[in-house]
Amino acid sequence: MSGGEKTIGVLGGMGPLATVDFYAKLVRLTPAHADRDHLRVIIDSNPKIPDRTAGLTGEGPDPTPALVATARGLERAGADLIAIPCNSAHAYLPAIRSAVAIPVLDIMHEVAAA
Repeated sequence: MSGGEKTIGVLGGMGPLATVDFYAKLVRLTPAHADRDHLRVIIDSNPKIPDRTAGLTGEGPDPTPALVATARGLERAGADLIAIPCNSAHAYLPAIRSAVAIPVLDIMHEVAAA
């Protein structure tokens, strides 16, 4: 990495199109003149993570272990921070954040800041 650029980890796949939309926006909004000017992004797209809403309502398995494992995997892979395109996964943000030593962005906070 040059110039202090960060590697972005994407905890994705919930749903897959949300992950695609996030990545497409990231690429489009990056002021790049050549491929090498883009950010390094590590995407773990796992649509098998249990449904977040069903987990919250007690009508399905708890997705926390899968979310935490995915975040840890992104950290081990070299991510400097994690973004999560899935809105409902943010209900598990405290557990995800406590499982890794890198920042995990809060979509609600980032939208409000923008």
